Amino acid sequence: MVCQEPDSLVSVPNLAAFTHPKFFYSNDCKCGMFNPNFFQLEVYNMPTDSTIPHQPANSYIIPSSFEVGYSVIITGEQGDFFRIKFNDEEHPLCYQCNDSSYYVKKGTLGTWIYNYNDSIDDYDLVPLYENPCLDSKIITKVKKENSVVIILDIKESWMFVETIAKGNKKRGWLDPKMQCGNPYGIDAGICD
Repeated sequence: MVCQEPDSLVSVPNLAAFTHPKFFYSNDCKCGMFNPNFFQLEVYNMPTDSTIPHQPANSYIIPSSFEVGYSVIITGEQGDFFRIKFNDEEHPLCYQCNDSSYYVKKGTLGTWIYNYNDSIDDYDLVPLYENPCLDSKIITKVKKENSVVIILDIKESWMFVETIAKGNKKRGWLDPKMQCGNPYGIDAGICD
């Protein structure tokens, strides 16, 4: 068995997500649109860029519209970072570089909760699991209506998420059949 370095890059199966979930869907901000903690997203060329003392992000991006964040594909994770590619026609950092990979800190991307699982009734609460498998213990359930969650970690196609809510935030592993990475949500038609 080959051991993997703790901070080496782990590829994931191209998971759809979006940027700026706290800016658009959090009630915690209460600070106006231009609080840099919510409005600016730090983007790195390499995850090691952030380990240099006092090293700022390589770039900061803000939403191109004041409706939603950017659509991204998560292609890997490394330490405290997700490796992403921008999925939008309008690239936020440069023109003609849509195949470029970048890194963002975990906890800065989001997904909608949506029920694609036929074994769960459409009106039931969506389960969050203790471990990334359907045989795992359900540790909490969340409403799916207008539910955007923050992605904290990934294991294969499963996302470890946290609800955006005041007070009692819920955490757990979200079934891949319950993820909608389209920043506009299911109302836009396609969720991947």
